Amino acid sequence: MARGLERLDHAGVAEIRRFQERRLRGLVRLAAARSPFYRAWFRENGVDPRSIRRVEDLARLPLLERRHLAERPRDFLTYPKRLAWGSSSSGTSGTPVTAYRTPGSSIYELAVLERQWGWFGMPRGARRAILRGSDFAADRPGEVTMEVPGGRQLLISSFHLTASNLPKILDGLRAFQPDAIEGWPSSISLLAALLRDHGAQFPVRAIVTSSEVMSPAQQGLMRETFVGPIVDHYGQTERVAMAGSCEAGGYHVFPDYGIVELLPVDGRPDRFEIVGTPLHNWGFPLFRYRTGDEVGPAPEGPCACGRSFPLLGAIDGRAEDAFVAADGRPIPLPATVVDDLTGLQETQIVQRAPGVFEIRMVPGVGFDQTASEALARENIRRLIGPGQTVTFTQMERIPRSASGKVKPAIVVNDLV
Repeated sequence: MARGLERLDHAGVAEIRRFQERRLRGLVRLAAARSPFYRAWFRENGVDPRSIRRVEDLARLPLLERRHLAERPRDFLTYPKRLAWGSSSSGTSGTPVTAYRTPGSSIYELAVLERQWGWFGMPRGARRAILRGSDFAADRPGEVTMEVPGGRQLLISSFHLTASNLPKILDGLRAFQPDAIEGWPSSISLLAALLRDHGAQFPVRAIVTSSEVMSPAQQGLMRETFVGPIVDHYGQTERVAMAGSCEAGGYHVFPDYGIVELLPVDGRPDRFEIVGTPLHNWGFPLFRYRTGDEVGPAPEGPCACGRSFPLLGAIDGRAEDAFVAADGRPIPLPATVVDDLTGLQETQIVQRAPGVFEIRMVPGVGFDQTASEALARENIRRLIGPGQTVTFTQMERIPRSASGKVKPAIVVNDLV
């Protein structure tokens, strides 16, 4: 995988297109033969899967919505379910979805990311300190860091970034000596602020970010504390498209990861929705999946890095209010605690006071109120900690932000 991706890194537009179309043809035929959703779709619409040969032919296939994965994700599987695992998220829309991944797709994704990291001088198999949630800490009371055996990863709990825990975190970092700090920008910024207030820096080769929109202040703080360059990438739980920054300052679609279409947004001539067709997940093929993420116009002209990868405009990505736990701890990206709820059309978590949360739910297909509330309570207990208060509200529609989207997590200060 690494050798093939390295070759495409220096390929021209025609060679990249041939690669995309070769994979597309194979995926379409596999989906038509084995995926219950696509097997029925090709039959009912009288479309010969062999007629889907070029990128332009994708327009003959239906656009997929988040509701398709919210209601019946297993219908897209081409592998037995035991050979894949589910991953859930509410993303930027508030609609919880489940997508399936396979070992091959996960390895391919890591190879794509390692290629990008190599643009910034990071070695293959780089050692990374990772701040994404607190699953491991929930199962190891009192521990805020954990080295993954053989994984070249040091996990740091995003929900335990406090001054009292900083000595443990610093000891872990110094012993591990990571090449990079990786994680949610809000988590990395919290750690950077703690280090700054402690009068410390921790230089690394790169600061690897994803999952959130970054503010200029966050970027400045991270660069000041960790010294290295920021290496950002864009993706989704559904893994249908990926893009990322290059060493020359461009932001590129990774065309060997997925085919990206940019659909005009109604009423907004300067915005386009990202629609992705992944080329790596043979066990869970999705074609023309609407991500709900919007971008502005792409910069004109080639990138100074010299690659033929298309440039992407600024992304309107995930942005959540940070919460505060009952004991005063900051909780970045709090909607992750309800990402695995199922049977919902929409969901939103609201902080009404420190440690006081409301979970709003719009029931969907297969909704089980008792099971959903029990899972949400357990997630909050495990991930944020005991002593929190949570209530539940069923709604017909969750209020939208000014952009028309459901913000997955909000703080309602006027009710505190």
